[in-house]
Amino acid sequence: MTTITTSHQSRPFNLDVGKTRRANGKVTTATAYKEGDLLVVSAANVLTHAADESTWDVICGATLTAAQATQAAAKGTEIPYFIGGVFSVEAISISGTLLATNKYDAARAKASNNNIELSKV
Repeated sequence: MTTITTSHQSRPFNLDVGKTRRANGKVTTATAYKEGDLLVVSAANVLTHAADESTWDVICGATLTAAQATQAAAKGTEIPYFIGGVFSVEAISISGTLLATNKYDAARAKASNNNIELSKV
């Protein structure tokens, strides 16, 4: 008999579903999106990745590969994004890469201006 030991690290994302507010936006072709990514919304309602933790508007609410995003853009399909709610700062990312702990404060400061709460769990 073989015993396999595994570990799983879980990062809770949405901490209070009751306070969640969402909207939908258009995606950019050939761009992967991950739930929890910090995004910028253009005047044309197109979602792009934030340049850094202090220049974002909303939080991505869906995960798409670059190929899926290209298909969605061609069809005019929109994806959800969060405009309000309580989320774990430890589960927030930019272009799929989790924020480093030294970036949390800037992201949380911007979140306050965006009516979003980024909490430490």
